[in-house]
Amino acid sequence: MLFMHTLISEGNSMALMGLGRARVAFESVWARALLLFGAFCGLKALSAVFLFPPLDGATVWLPGGLMLAVLLRAEKRHWPVYLLTAFLAELSLSPTYGDPWDMAVLWAVGNGLRSVVGAVLMRRWLDTPVGFSRPRDVVALVVAGGLLSPLLSATLGMGTVALFSSGLGVGDFWRGWLNWYLADGLGILLVAPLLLTWGTGQGWLRRPGMAVELAGSMLLLALVAHIAFGLRLPEGILLSLPYLCLPVILWAAMRLGPRGAATATLVLGAFAIGHTAAERGPFGVLPGTLPERVLAVQIFLAVASMSTLLLAVMTEDRRRVERAQRLVAEAGAVLAEPMDPRETLPRVVRLVVPELATGLVVWLADEDGQFASLVKVGVSEEAQGRLLGELSRLSESSRRGLDPEGSFVLARIQHQGRLLGGMALVRAGHTRRFRARAQSFAEDVAHHCALALENARLLGQFQAAIHARDEFIAIAAHELRTPLTALNLQMQGLVRPLRQLPDPEPLLARFQLAARQISRLGRLVEGVLDVGNLNAGRRLQLEREPLDLGELVRDVVDGYSAELERAGCGVSVFVPQRVNGLWDRARLEQALTHLLGNALKFGAGRPIELRVERREDRARLVVTDHGIGVSPEALERIFGRFERAVSSREYGGLGLGLFLAREIVEAHGGTIQVTSQPGEGATFVLELPVSPVTSVHAPSLAPAPPVWAGTPADSHPT
Repeated sequence: MLFMHTLISEGNSMALMGLGRARVAFESVWARALLLFGAFCGLKALSAVFLFPPLDGATVWLPGGLMLAVLLRAEKRHWPVYLLTAFLAELSLSPTYGDPWDMAVLWAVGNGLRSVVGAVLMRRWLDTPVGFSRPRDVVALVVAGGLLSPLLSATLGMGTVALFSSGLGVGDFWRGWLNWYLADGLGILLVAPLLLTWGTGQGWLRRPGMAVELAGSMLLLALVAHIAFGLRLPEGILLSLPYLCLPVILWAAMRLGPRGAATATLVLGAFAIGHTAAERGPFGVLPGTLPERVLAVQIFLAVASMSTLLLAVMTEDRRRVERAQRLVAEAGAVLAEPMDPRETLPRVVRLVVPELATGLVVWLADEDGQFASLVKVGVSEEAQGRLLGELSRLSESSRRGLDPEGSFVLARIQHQGRLLGGMALVRAGHTRRFRARAQSFAEDVAHHCALALENARLLGQFQAAIHARDEFIAIAAHELRTPLTALNLQMQGLVRPLRQLPDPEPLLARFQLAARQISRLGRLVEGVLDVGNLNAGRRLQLEREPLDLGELVRDVVDGYSAELERAGCGVSVFVPQRVNGLWDRARLEQALTHLLGNALKFGAGRPIELRVERREDRARLVVTDHGIGVSPEALERIFGRFERAVSSREYGGLGLGLFLAREIVEAHGGTIQVTSQPGEGATFVLELPVSPVTSVHAPSLAPAPPVWAGTPADSHPT
């Protein structure tokens, strides 16, 4: 296979360092010409094995497929070298086979014309290089290589025989012409696909074990073909044995692609022609002359080769469509990631190149409408400039076209009529436009790019708005903190003068109400400052000290007694034993205040239960209310910053209490969870790890009798 790839591939792979470019190309072309000479002689010798009388015509002319493959892959300026090589090879072997010089010259000319006509027609109809990746490649090979071009060689060859031979009847002429025509066409159909598929140098192992599968399939096919065509005198049902080869070659076509199909037909042809020429097998025992039997096997192999190769190409084309659809899905998934498209687009390029194109360029438009290249792979600077000019003049969403370096597809990246950029798929070396399928693919990828760019723009605006909000909140909280501190000091200074009045009670009641509102406003400002610190990435600072959690809960409830009494909420606190630990008292008070305030807000007029207990190495605080409850979809969301489970028009607040409570608990290494049903209240479970240091306070951990604490509104503990 390396020999095939080297023979029919153009390039400078044999260049030596320090040589000029012209000398390198010269040595490379003549090196391939030398390989071509040897391959031509070998295939002619192999074709000479399958000769039959009366004109000693070849059953299959293998060098015809070799020459067509070489011309299809070579640059046109190198064609004279390769044609001259084939001409000399054919003349040099003429004495070996006893061919007269004058006839050999005309035969060589006819063979050269056949190869040139076939290559020109196929290049005119198809893109180059031809790799049998589309059904039209097979159709072009059959029509141009197998049907049209052999007309020249067969006519010139048999015309030469008629010119230099006497006594050649009309019947012999037409039988000889038909054999010559079928031999040349069959050689092209057997050899050219094999060389063009194996000589691409591209990876083809789509899955592990494919090489083993190919070798095993060919061995099985060789065995079946040898049995089917090698019987001496088959009769009856044994004449149908060649059909046993069909499952194997169909398997090779559908599983292994065009390479597997081309290899299978060559293996099948070798056994079928060899045994038929030796008068064995179903075709070898057919009634009639040997030339007629050979014609029958030639037609059989031509149809088998064409059908198998067409099936393989159609299967491969379907796989390519599926790969394109998968690429669109993968590209869309990559571009949908919450990342800057400037980071995701290079990953899209790795999906597309070289799967669907040899190059790709993506431009982004700035605010002034100027294009800047974001990604460029496999495209020269000159080609990029030409494509950018085409893109600036593009009015429709996409367009296919041709460039001096190959074919291309341009697609506008736009969103709601606003141009965001452009994209170009490039396939170097192709002389025909991309298919409409590739244009649709480019439009899909451009659409995903537009959505990704628009989402990135909106995300940037959203993040900027959040940053501005957080900055404003932090500044406002700092500005409010100073006057609140001064106001609180002034309020404290008014307590003594108020008590000295003759009837201080009415004024003191109003004073205490104002003091509570100032304290509430202060807690709100401190919460906002905590949120600002968390947004800035700063963790909450904890000042741990030995605490009794039950005592802390009772103190917070006592501090809330006035609010609870006004709301008509009876509070029950159940502390079956002391629960001590190393915690931050101020932070836990803050978290418990938020939980208690939340229960008070959403469960006004209904009882609230608090329970403190210890489970192994964790302290557990349960706060239960019987208010409006929380919907299932909001259970996790309510712990987010500025998140709310109900409308702010019905219930006030900023949506920071539960967020700060969770942050405080998690800063202690604990967890907070909620269970609720709409209309049935909510239960918040707060768990904190008990520090091992508290184990030194053994007496404080002794069980204590249950302690009940309640507000004056309590009727009975629950």
